[in-house]
Amino acid sequence: MLIQAGETAIEATSVTNGVAIYNIVVDVIRMTKVTSGTGTTETPVTIVSNMLCSIKWKSGGEKILFNKETHYLDAVLRCRKSVTILCSDKISYNGDTYEIVDLYDYNNLGRLYVIAIKKII
Repeated sequence: MLIQAGETAIEATSVTNGVAIYNIVVDVIRMTKVTSGTGTTETPVTIVSNMLCSIKWKSGGEKILFNKETHYLDAVLRCRKSVTILCSDKISYNGDTYEIVDLYDYNNLGRLYVIAIKKII
């Protein structure tokens, strides 16, 4: 049986599990402060690599903010909770970096993250 969801085609068999609905792979990046001899610097550290998620694009467009043209693209990710993700972490997807706007545990069961993201320009 073939299930078509947008641009994603899922071949369902008797052993297909629920993880097949996750159609993208993202990396979660955390900025850590490292104290060196010359001062404190921040370095990016990937805490989760290749995390499976489903994505729903919410909106996109342009704004003029403080006399500067700003592009934005917002989306909502749903992914299985495998590690603790903080609102200060970043999401890397398809060569772009997104900041986490909102993060919550769906149904408070400790199994599913819902992450609202905004593209960093």
